Amino acid sequence: MRKLSYFFALVSILVIGNESIAQKGYTINVKLDGLTDSTAYLAYYYGPGQYYRDTTLINGQGEMNFTGSDSLEHGMYSVIVGGRRWFDFMVDNQVISLKTDTSYTILNMKVKGSKETEIFYEYLAFLNERQSTARKMAEKKKTGNAREKKEADGVLKNLDNEVKGYIANFHSQHKGTFTSNFIYAVEYPNVPEAPKNADGSIDSTFAFRYFKAHYFDNYDFSDERLLRTATFHDKIVYYINKLTVPDPDSLIISLDYILGNAKKSTPLLKYALTHFTGHYERSDNMGMDAVFVHLAKNYFMKGMANEWFTEKQLEKLSERANALDPLLIGKKAPNIVVKDTAQKKFLELYAIEADFTIVYIWSPSCGHCKTSTPKLKTLYDKMKDKGVEVFAIGNEFENEEWKEFIIKHDLNFINGSDGETYQSNFRTLYDVYSTPQTYLLDKDKKILSKKMSIASLEKILEYFIELRDNQNEK
Repeated sequence: MRKLSYFFALVSILVIGNESIAQKGYTINVKLDGLTDSTAYLAYYYGPGQYYRDTTLINGQGEMNFTGSDSLEHGMYSVIVGGRRWFDFMVDNQVISLKTDTSYTILNMKVKGSKETEIFYEYLAFLNERQSTARKMAEKKKTGNAREKKEADGVLKNLDNEVKGYIANFHSQHKGTFTSNFIYAVEYPNVPEAPKNADGSIDSTFAFRYFKAHYFDNYDFSDERLLRTATFHDKIVYYINKLTVPDPDSLIISLDYILGNAKKSTPLLKYALTHFTGHYERSDNMGMDAVFVHLAKNYFMKGMANEWFTEKQLEKLSERANALDPLLIGKKAPNIVVKDTAQKKFLELYAIEADFTIVYIWSPSCGHCKTSTPKLKTLYDKMKDKGVEVFAIGNEFENEEWKEFIIKHDLNFINGSDGETYQSNFRTLYDVYSTPQTYLLDKDKKILSKKMSIASLEKILEYFIELRDNQNEK
């Protein structure tokens, strides 16, 4: 859980809004005393990244002028020279002048043409001065005598109250400004002391639950300018990665919560939805495809992204979600009907009577299959007396190499494939785009696990066998 001190809440992040601006053309005049001839860049954030917006030369007096015939979107920009970000500023107009120096960039900042930048630097200057005092007192607490330590502790407490009061007053005075919204965006909940239970004990989960419940307090999801700061990306990713149990059901609840709030601003919704949908579509973690399917079916396939994606893109995404949906953990696996090695008898997945069935789709020409299939044979010999069966399907239509591999490695489980004039639809049903594909099913053919290595399969099998045995003993 992450908690930031008020004294170190000073954050230097790039922000650009996405609102349309009637005025065309911009001029940003900057004088940074202490710099000589060089190249300067105007940069911004989008999601987790930083990008250049403009470039110009610096003269011998540290002067630089960024100009363009288009308009800068409202938000926070950064001046970068020599790979160093010297300072950030707000753009609320298209003509702004900034003057400071390399020694005390924050304290000496002079602003014309941007009210947002003025109040932003008032805030930064206040915190900067209090931080200086706080650092001195923190050092005294380490090295001073008992009296000095006590005095330093008192000063720090007074400083903390002063800063809290200043920030509360700042938000009250500048309510609705981008600067106020940005400062709120980088704040984290201040967790109070946990209340005692009736028996005097303290709930050890209180701090986490409180932090999560108040994590988005004061975050203005209607302010689309926050998209172009690291705050929005970092905030939503932290909520998912650090404050949410990493199982599909919990993740879906948290994502719906974020997306429900993000609906207040179309750009924020677009970013959050596309980011998380892409993330979970690409995830290699077992079961995360359920999150992708949920997002696809409940947002994209319900028309919420029609303005952002082409019809072809939406069709492709929908096809992918529909292909994965029947294969989600907990669902009954699609039936498979193939022929045996002699191409005479039909073999049906649903006809297998076993507590656990391993569906294994493979190819004798596949490099991974050549390694994993003999390992599956070893596992089967170890587990077959414990209610485990293997339904192995050859993915190729030419079966001679497949049959030779079966004989060579004594694959004594159920082996079937298409061939000759018969062709089943298991490749479509099981979304077979690579081999091997491995699924573990229970006695009702519901999917317990999937797309795992044989080593992982063995551990998962052991877990479910033990669970079954314990339940049978009751």
